[in-house]
Formats: sequence, C-alpha cells, structure tokens
Amino acid sequence: MATILIIDEQKVSREPVIALLGRHGHQPLVALDGEEALGIVRVKKPDLVLADVLMPDMDGCQFLMRLRAEPDAARLPVVFRASAQVEAEARELLRDSGNPHFITKSAESETLLAAVHSALSGTPSQPLTPRSGTGPVGARLHTLAYRFQQRVAELEGVTAQLNRRLSEYAAQLTSARSALEQEVTKRIWAERELTEVNRQLHDKAVRDALTGLYNRRYLEESLDREVSRARRSGLPIGVMMIDIDNFKRFNDTFGHAAGDAVLRAVGQHVLSLTRGEDILCRYGGEEFVLVMTHASPRAVWERAEALRQEVQSMKVEQGDRRIGPITLSVGIAMLPGHGDSGQAVLHAADAALYEAKRAGRNRVVLGNNEQI
Repeated sequence: MATILIIDEQKVSREPVIALLGRHGHQPLVALDGEEALGIVRVKKPDLVLADVLMPDMDGCQFLMRLRAEPDAARLPVVFRASAQVEAEARELLRDSGNPHFITKSAESETLLAAVHSALSGTPSQPLTPRSGTGPVGARLHTLAYRFQQRVAELEGVTAQLNRRLSEYAAQLTSARSALEQEVTKRIWAERELTEVNRQLHDKAVRDALTGLYNRRYLEESLDREVSRARRSGLPIGVMMIDIDNFKRFNDTFGHAAGDAVLRAVGQHVLSLTRGEDILCRYGGEEFVLVMTHASPRAVWERAEALRQEVQSMKVEQGDRRIGPITLSVGIAMLPGHGDSGQAVLHAADAALYEAKRAGRNRVVLGNNEQI
C-alpha cells in the first residue's frame, strides 16, 4: 500500500478522505497548504500527493513547479481535486504541466480510489519544465483562482448580510414577543381587577349593609331559581318569615344604635344555625327570611323552634347595658303545600307570621295553622 500526502486546509472535507484511504490500507499524511506539503515531501517521501487545485498559499501550477524542482519528486504522482466549476479549465491549463490526474471534490469514494490507484500504477509523470508564474498557464490559472476567490468572497458577503438580517429579525422578534407578553400580562391583571371590582359591586348590591346578610333583592333572585330546581326534582322547599318581637321597644328604650345591635346579633345567630345550602336574608326592617331546600315540614318546624328558643337566651350588650330579652315570631310555608311559586310561598309564610303575632308572639306557626 502507498503513503499518500493529502493537502487540504478544510477538516470537514479531508477527514472523510483520510478515513477512506486508511480503510483501504494506505497511510495518509496531512498538510494544510502547499509550503507545508513540500516540507513533508522532502522528509517523508510519499508515493502520491492528493491536493486541491487551489491551495491557501499557491495554485496547482505553482505547486507542480515547486514539486518538480525537488530532487526526489520530479516524477511524484499528483491527483488534483477541483470543484465542478473549475475542473475542466484547470485540467486544460495543467495538461502539459506534468500531466496530473483530476477528480471533482464531490466525487464518490469509488471514483477517488480509482484515480488514486490509476495515478499510483500509471506511467510516471514527466518532469515539469519550470516556467514563469506570469506565463500563459500561470496567468490563466491565476485568473481562474481570482474569479473563484471573488465568487467565494461575494457568497461570504451575502452570507454575512443574511446573518446580520437574521440577527436583526431575531432581536425584533424578541422585542415584539416581550412587548406582547407585557401587554397580555397587563390585560390579564386588568381583567382580574375588573372581575374583582364587579364581584365587590355585586356583593354590595345583594348584601345588607347593617347585618352583612343577603338582602331582599338576592332573595328574589335566589328563590325563583330554587323553586325551578324543586319543580324538576320534586323535592319540597320550606320558607320561614322571622320577625323580632316588639322591636320598636328596643329603639325607643335604648336608642337606634341598640336596635341595630339587636338586628346584627339576631342575624348572625340565625346564620350560625343554618345549613350550607340554606339562604338567609334580611327581608326588611326587623324581618328575616330563611329558605330551606330539600327539607320536610317537620325539619323546617324543628329548625324554627330551635331558633326561637335559643334567641330567647341570647344576650346583647350595648356599651355597659344588656339588652333583652329578645323573642321571635316565625311563620312557615311549604312549596308546593302552601303555594306553587316563590311569591305565593312568601305570602303564605307572611300570613303564618301574622297569625303567630296575633296569637301572642314568641311562637312558630305553620301555614294554614297546620299541626306537625
């Protein structure tokens, strides 16, 4: 097998050639330019040179003249690799300059090996007659090299310009993405704030300012909804109308601040005894309404009795005064037993409350004076 000197400054193109020759038993040597290759020729005395026709420091014609001037390299076989664009012209220019072999840089492995074997086994090349680098062959090769290098420079310039534009577009895209993310974040926060403000406004609209309980407006919205559900499910609804007995007495005796304290205390106490699905509202003045869904008449009655009894023992303090005793009158109506709509049941509960007050207050009355 042969020792082959490869002249190629590009690692990406020379490494496959080195591997290929090594697999076929050849010993590759590497030089990055013509001057380094001449030094290796003097020392290592390779059997063949595989070189680019355009090297960094000299062209193929100059290299051949320098190579043939070496005492032991006058007949050293040379295989030039050239791009498809310059191969034909380079072959014509160097036809009489030592008769080197040519292959394209993009040639398949089999083609490269065939050229190497042909050069190694063929008739030795004729010594190169030194001639001026400014002669016809040198001038044409220099022209070819200049044009090729000029084209490469143009392509490199276009590539650099494209890279700059890509960098600019990337920077613009990053800036636009950042601005968009900021805008989206601002809008999300604005929507959250608007949602919270709307929630607070709605809460104020359906809450009683004094007791913190739902107000009559909320009751009207909720009761119709619960009645519709009860009709679909076939389950009953109980409605309590709750009134603080003799409430005017608290205002007249202790002042309106005391009356407000009684309203708050009764409202919070009733709220503490309700279920999560119940609806408790301040209906107006000293009246409260408690809506119990999915509850039987007995369950509603027992809840009303528990409220009435516990409120009797409740003490309300206003400053250094204790206000009491406090009693409740409660009227109960059931849907569908006492009405087929929310308003009808409310009227029935109000009528039952009137009967509780007429009967002496501090008691619970079921609609139509029914007994449990």
